[in-house]
Amino acid sequence: MFVTGEIQIVPIGTEASLTPYIAKVKSVIEKSGLEHSMHDSGTNFQGEYSLVADVAQQCMQSVLDSGAPRVLCYLKLGARNDKDAAADIPAAEKVAAHLKSLAQ
Repeated sequence: MFVTGEIQIVPIGTEASLTPYIAKVKSVIEKSGLEHSMHDSGTNFQGEYSLVADVAQQCMQSVLDSGAPRVLCYLKLGARNDKDAAADIPAAEKVAAHLKSLAQ
């Protein structure tokens, strides 16, 4: 099943700087091949559900392996069967086109 969604990984019990954890999570997502777009509070993505679930697990494990005593994962998913979402243009391109039309 092809899904779109957002993931937010939150280390708990760490120092104030989250940069090292963000770097680890970013690396996991980039290596996965998921179509994605990072923003200030998470990452939007699209891909096969099984890959998304695996990447979420790897992201959480990378934060724990980096020294965080706990980690939270907020995962929002959406799927559709009224059209082939996998064949559609990437979500980031849709957002860019929408923003461009609003600026006109």
